[in-house]
Amino acid sequence: MTPAAARRAGRMIMIQGLVLTHGAIGAELVKVVELILGPVAGLRAETNQGRSAKQTAEVVTGWLEQLAPADGGLIFIDDYGGSCASASRLGGAESARVPVLSGVNLTMLLAFVTWREELARAELVQRIIDQGRLAVTVVGAAR
Repeated sequence: MTPAAARRAGRMIMIQGLVLTHGAIGAELVKVVELILGPVAGLRAETNQGRSAKQTAEVVTGWLEQLAPADGGLIFIDDYGGSCASASRLGGAESARVPVLSGVNLTMLLAFVTWREELARAELVQRIIDQGRLAVTVVGAAR
C-alpha cells in the first residue's frame, strides 16, 4: 500500500530516515533540510565519530528496532565502501529489508522528505537516487 492509499484508508505512513555519516556531515545536512523545509519528523542524523564499528552498528540496530513495521525506513550513508556502510549491514539493515543509499547529498534528503508520504518505498528510493544524480553536475560555463 502506498502512503497516499494508506492516508485514504485513514492510516498514516511515514517512512523514517537515518543519515549515518563520518563526522558531522549528516547532522549538518539534516539542519539544512530543516532550514529549507522547517522542522522534519522522522529524519535523524548519527555519526560514526568516536564510535567503534560495533557501537555504530548498535546505533543502526537501535534505530531499526524503533521503526513502526508499516512505515519502514531508509538509511543514507556518505560513502559506499566505508565504515557507515559496514555498520548498516552489521546493524541489520539488510535482514530488516531497509535500503541503504550511499552518496547522500542535500538534494537526496529534500527528495526524501518531500515525497516519502506520497510514494511507495521502492518508487521513493528510485526517485531519490535519480534526483541525487541530477544534482551532481557542472554549474555554469565551466563545461
